[in-house]
Amino acid sequence: MTKYTHLLVSLLALIALGSGCQKKNNTFMSAAGSPGEMLLVMDGDWLKGPQGDLIKEMLQAEVPALPQVEHWMRVQTVAEADFGDFLRNTRNILIVKANKDTYTHNSVKYAYDEWAQGQLLIIVQTPSADSLKALVANEGDKIRHLLLRHELFRYAEVWSKDFSTKADEYCMELFKHHINVPQDILSYKKGRDFLWMSNNAYEKRSDLVVYALPYRGKEDLTSQAMRIRRDSVLGANIPGATPDSKMVTIPEGVSHQYIQMPDGSYRGVIHGLWETSGASAMAGPFVMHAIACPEEGKVYYIEGFVYYPNENKRELIRRIEAALFSFRPAQETEFDPEPIKRLWWSDIH
Repeated sequence: MTKYTHLLVSLLALIALGSGCQKKNNTFMSAAGSPGEMLLVMDGDWLKGPQGDLIKEMLQAEVPALPQVEHWMRVQTVAEADFGDFLRNTRNILIVKANKDTYTHNSVKYAYDEWAQGQLLIIVQTPSADSLKALVANEGDKIRHLLLRHELFRYAEVWSKDFSTKADEYCMELFKHHINVPQDILSYKKGRDFLWMSNNAYEKRSDLVVYALPYRGKEDLTSQAMRIRRDSVLGANIPGATPDSKMVTIPEGVSHQYIQMPDGSYRGVIHGLWETSGASAMAGPFVMHAIACPEEGKVYYIEGFVYYPNENKRELIRRIEAALFSFRPAQETEFDPEPIKRLWWSDIH
């Protein structure tokens, strides 16, 4: 195996090479930094110029389907000459190297646990400023998703060890599937092929829902089908604060993608905003996954939604989406978060 994995234009090449990272031992320090934070390392002159602005703009793109503007990552910067050992244990690092004599074309490489346990290191190599601009245009979304899946992985690592055993028990009882959700999920409502879980928090409320419906075909994973089924099931099972109120999807701003899993299967994924109808006034973001199981004749819909008025919610959604990847058949007793490092997202539909 090579030390680094190359990020190529071809999605098939991306998938083929996605596991080619060197496995480090566990004898060095853990990566430092909060969720959603990263360090950008560039030549000092580039960092202060339009090239630095270009990369920061890419990394700080707006996260879709949130009620207020939140950026993909919180970016700190350092000139390459000042990138000393004390900064090398940062959680996420992107290094831009520019040299027209050394590099003939753009290249993006990444590795895990290079200088610290739980670290993602991305290295961009480019021959010129014009080439860097082309790289950002063509590969910026893939770079952002490298960072996203590492953040999801870090959360999932926690849920693989510390999780609600009661939620897992109920999920097995109703669906013959395991799920690892945060330990603060303490409230449950069971129905026919329906499970609603919540931390019932006054602030930073997080809820998860699992339900199963008959499989009709690939269209079950499309945006329209997912939204229709969501409004039907959640509208009937999750009431608002008043008798005339129920949960509904806000139609504007819903984003839909497909995720390719390491085993070659796909999930439909939508991010969007929910609200309660009627006189009750509640709203927030949600993320929903659709998993088709034709051999069972079912589609499983798993969702997380949050309520935290007037506050940032990016990390609440990410931490709860990480739990959605733990939904797995009964025979897979342990949740292994490593496959999250090999996910690939389609373009937004």
